[in-house]
Amino acid sequence: MDIINEIGSTAFFVSSIRAMEKDEEHKLFDDPYAALFANEAIEEKVREQIRIFPPVRDLVRYRVCAMSEIVERGIEEGVKQIVSLGAGFDMRAQIYQTDGVRFCDVDQPAVLQFKNKVLEAGGVTPCAGIECNYLEVNLPGELSRAGFDLEAPILFIWEGNTMYLPLDLIHDFLSRLRARISGLTIAFDYLSEKVVNRTTGDERISEFTDLFESNFGAKWVTGFDDLSVFREKHGFEVVSSANVIEVGERRAPESVEQMNEFMELTADLLKLYSYCVLKAS
Repeated sequence: MDIINEIGSTAFFVSSIRAMEKDEEHKLFDDPYAALFANEAIEEKVREQIRIFPPVRDLVRYRVCAMSEIVERGIEEGVKQIVSLGAGFDMRAQIYQTDGVRFCDVDQPAVLQFKNKVLEAGGVTPCAGIECNYLEVNLPGELSRAGFDLEAPILFIWEGNTMYLPLDLIHDFLSRLRARISGLTIAFDYLSEKVVNRTTGDERISEFTDLFESNFGAKWVTGFDDLSVFREKHGFEVVSSANVIEVGERRAPESVEQMNEFMELTADLLKLYSYCVLKAS
């Protein structure tokens, strides 16, 4: 399991859940590449985590579906440049490969180097990548050097990141993107502040949050309940926003009905887990 410790458990966890989707009775998405990053040891570790924290699987499933819909819609609307921030083992560059559309993965060197090695061994061509901590570099400059047009629209997918980042770093990063990229659209998922602060009034959710953080070694530090802050601080228009369970209700309502019947905690937690699309105005 050394490679999991080196890369980080969340990348393997998310790709394993994506790989499991093929066995779902009511599938939300297809990802034929996710299994490339799994093996028996990794899958057993992931199944162990799901046994301990059942809500985690649906948190990831609905989030993946929401972000994929945003990519689909962006391409339909003519976006030609798509960047995945903290990409991990995201495979949308391959799933949504479209003539004239350019993708780029941004993540730590160890993550992208391992990812590319796995893909090449599996006969899959990796997309362009920028190896960095995106909070510590001039990312617009790096994108420009990689051939991206900063004057043309760019869609950023920021999946599974914001809850782990201090608020000041989030705003600083958005300010730097906003200053250089006029056609900026950014989509991200986020928890309610009540989950992060343990103020939901539901002790089960607080206990789940504590157990998740201790077991994964990753602390949730930032949540949002009012998206107007992004308009006030950065001039973003909130194009869309919803909790992730609404995606499931549209794509596979039978799946949501089963979840509500048998997993009340999952349903309650998902109502406090949302996504949004912000666009520079």
